[in-house]
Amino acid sequence: MILNNVTVIGTTFQSNSQWHEDETALINSITQQINQQWPIGQNLLINTTWFGPQFDNDMYRKAREFKSADRLFFLSTVDPVMLTSDQINDLVDCISPQETYYLGNFDGQYQFTFIATLLPKYFKYYSRDELLLDRVELLYVNYNRKPREHRINFINQLVKAGLITHGVVTLGKSSGTYIGDAEYSGELLLGEEPEDYAQEGNWDMSMEFGIPHDIHSLGNMMIWKNHFLTIVSETEFLPWDNMFITEKTWKPILGLRPFLLNGQTKIYNWLRSNGFRTFTHYFPNIELEQVNELEVHDSLVQAIQYLAQMSKQQVLQLYQDMLPDLLYNRERFQVFAQHQQYKIENLF
Repeated sequence: MILNNVTVIGTTFQSNSQWHEDETALINSITQQINQQWPIGQNLLINTTWFGPQFDNDMYRKAREFKSADRLFFLSTVDPVMLTSDQINDLVDCISPQETYYLGNFDGQYQFTFIATLLPKYFKYYSRDELLLDRVELLYVNYNRKPREHRINFINQLVKAGLITHGVVTLGKSSGTYIGDAEYSGELLLGEEPEDYAQEGNWDMSMEFGIPHDIHSLGNMMIWKNHFLTIVSETEFLPWDNMFITEKTWKPILGLRPFLLNGQTKIYNWLRSNGFRTFTHYFPNIELEQVNELEVHDSLVQAIQYLAQMSKQQVLQLYQDMLPDLLYNRERFQVFAQHQQYKIENLF
């Protein structure tokens, strides 16, 4: 596709996705900005949704065969960057641009989080009373749809430590695609059906993992209402990969819950730098941020063990102590989402 002096290579989420029109509109907006900023010369925009040699859509080959762009733009929005650094360097070598720009889910000057701009539009509204914790029945929830390696390894640690019964944990069925070297011992399902979340981002997608594709709600409110801590299982885990923040991180912020990350720990600092408040300091003598990828799960287990030593009344009091920050975060998100939208519309 060529828009004025911008060639766009790549695909988007499928047309039945609630995000399809938003992703398409974003691409059009960015191509217009490129046209305005660089009206002379040839520009190539690669949209990295489902883009790479592992995908059977011919886009990666098409990009490698593109020659002589003055400027090359990599755009990552609804998915993480699925290209290795070697693959990116190979594309740059093949295309030989004078300048290269990395937009969206790339660490750097043009970083933005597109998903945050979508949630005010699609996420289910909850009143404050629907969300406030007033009875502690569960210490934590840890939802996992796709059984990625770091998610399986964490659940195995929970089982080994005898902590699995202190919370609600889900894990989708395995097809062998995501598990890596993890020891997958079986799915953990809640018996939910796609129809339960037809308005919350299920998109009529298959139940190949046994868990509905719910991205726009907090799920079962009997569980959410009565749990204290959300253990966020983000998509990306390794610290050297480009940071990718999904609705999974925003859910506890919108749902008035403290959270810890089974994911890239650099997200904590990024959130604070963007005006949010985090909760790692409520766990004394447990290092949750300055840990490497081999230590994350041990630290999370220690945090749950710390809570397990407390009475339910003490946990509830801890929640009350956190509540001003929880309420602040929820309000802060609305401002942040607007700022991200402004940034997207004024990238250059």
